[in-house]
Amino acid sequence: MTAGRRRAVSLTIWGLLAAFGALQVAAWSMGYAPRRPLEMTQVIAGWVVMLLLALLSTRLIGQLTEQLSATEHAHRATKSEVEQLQMHNAMLEILARSVDVPLAFRSLAQRIARLVPCDRVGLALLTEGGDEFQTYTARVNEDERRLRPRPEVVFKADRTAIGTAVRTREPLIINDVEENALDYLDINVIHSSGFGSALLLPLVSKERGVGTLNVVSRRKHAFTQAHVDALLPVTEIFAVAHVAQQLQIAVTRHRTVEAMSELTLNVATEINSALQTIIGHCDLLERGYPDPHLQRDLATVVRQAQRISALLDKMRSASAAQVASLPRTS
Repeated sequence: MTAGRRRAVSLTIWGLLAAFGALQVAAWSMGYAPRRPLEMTQVIAGWVVMLLLALLSTRLIGQLTEQLSATEHAHRATKSEVEQLQMHNAMLEILARSVDVPLAFRSLAQRIARLVPCDRVGLALLTEGGDEFQTYTARVNEDERRLRPRPEVVFKADRTAIGTAVRTREPLIINDVEENALDYLDINVIHSSGFGSALLLPLVSKERGVGTLNVVSRRKHAFTQAHVDALLPVTEIFAVAHVAQQLQIAVTRHRTVEAMSELTLNVATEINSALQTIIGHCDLLERGYPDPHLQRDLATVVRQAQRISALLDKMRSASAAQVASLPRTS
């Protein structure tokens, strides 16, 4: 029962008593007043009982209202916690099947919107160079959703709100994007799209910012600290998933380069072995046939073979250096 309904019930009780009192006063004025002391005593006792019952009823209604409000508040808090746990479980299930963070983001956009009411959900991921953000946007409404969020605007880390959030590793609540449109390039884009407020939360893994989770609303002053608290666990999972994806890409690249380098070394060894055989036969021919023209041609063949051998040595050295330059993976 809400406070308004409680007030309405209390007013009804006291209104009925007032109406009954008015009727009794009218009856007394018409000559129907009790004439004996006993009758007057009964009337007074009846009024005392009714007044006491009205007071007790009003107080009980107030207590029941407070209890119902507390129960409803606890129910909402429990429901919110359950929704957050369901969100975390869904994120872990999706990320366990694939470490594709943009794909997981698309699947979880509507759940994020249920935790924090908004009109758009965005994700900005720091590129390998560390100076740019690749952004993704997921529509909340079902008729606007895409099968997969496509990469949209690429922002530099400078003069952007997402860059500020990553650099400070602190959530950024922008109550009115119009006031910050001239300061940040990304907020200017949000303002141009017709949105009124934004919330940016950094994705932090091992004290390093790797991106932001962004929610925007067409209303101004749409986000509070409670929304920040609700989304912080989500950002932690996204941050870990993004770092895991980067590590997997690095491991795949490392293994590919290792395989290519090993193949290059094997092929270079085989070619060099064949070249040494050619050089050896040229030496035998040169000794066996003292013809100057033949010796000149054989010297040309030997020089070219030695040149190819030197190029193969450079190729092997470059492959070894490329493998050594790759980050170590465990």
